Amino acid sequence: MKKAPSETTTSATPPTATPKKPAAKKKVSSSAPKKTAPRTPATNPRDPQRRQIEAIRDMLEAKKGENIVILNVADVSSVTDYMILCSGLNTPHLRALADDVAKQLHLADPPRACHRRAGSPQSEWLVLDYIDFVIHLFTPVMRSYYALEQLWKDAPVVG
Repeated sequence: MKKAPSETTTSATPPTATPKKPAAKKKVSSSAPKKTAPRTPATNPRDPQRRQIEAIRDMLEAKKGENIVILNVADVSSVTDYMILCSGLNTPHLRALADDVAKQLHLADPPRACHRRAGSPQSEWLVLDYIDFVIHLFTPVMRSYYALEQLWKDAPVVG
């Protein structure tokens, strides 16, 4: 009687079977995933844009700019993320503030160029548009007349 091919004996030892590890079970959470509040530049001091805003505040303070207010308008405006408001005492002071900020930002790493500059020191209101932030420099009289803080009262003030 012939043996079936599977029943033939060989001199070789049968291969050793390796035991299989049971598959890891996935944990199923019965609760919904935790929701975390999104980080905003106003609450994240490590944000490079926030650091640049703080550097601009320091530049304006070094040139004796007065009543510096930074508004985070990202949630209430699609135009820009921050508005920086600063008062200068007179037209030469406004010119010095604008020129120094433009110069310092041009020398910064990475360098930033002003996208648009509007107004003049003689008009007592200068606007420097850097896309991500807009710097408003005006005399105290013009600042109270236009009352941008009141206009953007829904925007939080950055420290």
